[in-house]
Amino acid sequence: MNLLEQIRNYAFWTLDFFKGSPIKKDLKEIEDYHKIESYSTLINKQKPQLNKLLNLTVNNTNYYKKYKNYNSLLDFPVVTKRDIKDNFLDINICNREDANVNKVKTSGSTGSPFEIYQTKRKKIRNTADTLFYAKLSGFTLGQKLLYLRLWAAYYKKPKLTAWLQNSTQLDVSDLNDEYLRKLIISLENDKSNKGWLGYASGFETICKYLDKNNYAPLNCNITSIIAISERLGNDVKEKMEYYFKSPTVSRYSNVENGIIAQQTEDDSFFTINWASYILEVLDLEKDEPAKTNQVGRIVITDLYNLATPMIRYDTGDLGIISVNDNDEIPKLKSIQGRRMDALYKTNGEILNPFTMHAYVYDFPEIEQLQFIQLDKYQFKIKINTNVKFTKEKLLISKFKNDIGLDAEITVAYVKEIPSLKSGKRKISVNLYKP
Repeated sequence: MNLLEQIRNYAFWTLDFFKGSPIKKDLKEIEDYHKIESYSTLINKQKPQLNKLLNLTVNNTNYYKKYKNYNSLLDFPVVTKRDIKDNFLDINICNREDANVNKVKTSGSTGSPFEIYQTKRKKIRNTADTLFYAKLSGFTLGQKLLYLRLWAAYYKKPKLTAWLQNSTQLDVSDLNDEYLRKLIISLENDKSNKGWLGYASGFETICKYLDKNNYAPLNCNITSIIAISERLGNDVKEKMEYYFKSPTVSRYSNVENGIIAQQTEDDSFFTINWASYILEVLDLEKDEPAKTNQVGRIVITDLYNLATPMIRYDTGDLGIISVNDNDEIPKLKSIQGRRMDALYKTNGEILNPFTMHAYVYDFPEIEQLQFIQLDKYQFKIKINTNVKFTKEKLLISKFKNDIGLDAEITVAYVKEIPSLKSGKRKISVNLYKP
């Protein structure tokens, strides 16, 4: 670390010290959680905080008061974003006028804006989670952070705040060739150590630019790369590691809760943040555990939000959890995106979304690609390309092999596939709900 990085690191922990070291204490507890090797030991360690959450909730909310005689977490209902919105006043323990409460809202990029309250205690826990998982990926507090996302007005930080946090805000909507040329020059000229956090699709755009212009590996002093918000394909992961010479991992998080799971450098599975959450993967149709190696709904209980309780909250995401053999601590084998975006094969099974991401590098001449399910057997593929695409029949054939040979597929060539409000771009859209 250079002198300025050391000063920022020292200033952060000094300020925390004068506040009673709440972040440092939480960070130590999170580190201790990740040293546990037995699932039964982990569950016992979670019990005091879980009981605090459940008891406070059943005694202070109209929505949950009928569960006062609960025996376990499984006695509580699974709730969706819609359930929380429709019963907001009856679910909340605190109100927005409470001095101990922060308002948190999502952008509504999926068509459903969402707002909850979090206690300041929850915010401290999220900060500690962030520091732990950043360090796990190779990032040191005080280093420069390159943050690649859509910087909407309510996310964008003032210049002074960004400087104090040593954060560079890179906007995914700016990633044209000229911007990327200047960015690469800037990164190579900057000799400080840097971490990179950003949308997986933004990293994909950068890698395609580097491929197209025949770049060799770069000397940018990147020490860590974390992909967020979207699935990180193996091709993008390998290319980021090739060009920037740094381990690249994927993080699973959301705005309303925080960091739920993250890969480590040597493991493609996701280490679950059991220190702050209880995670279940449930059947797609029933509130029962999904079968071994089957895709299910990711449902979490946020142990530290005592303002808007999120107990057995259906995140809307799909995943597969590892088998709990010999008291091993479960991990997420894969995270497969939003349920609302999942495509269904013509035989009724869900198509693994990893399949569609693989097409991106199978057909490098395509700039943007999107698969749309219109009905059980009807699909449309949108293609944006700057050159004549001569492999349309091959793309259709590959997709038919994956989605069903009896599928009816049309192709539409477009100038642009619009991104969501969040700056993310869906690779799949499902207009058919079986």
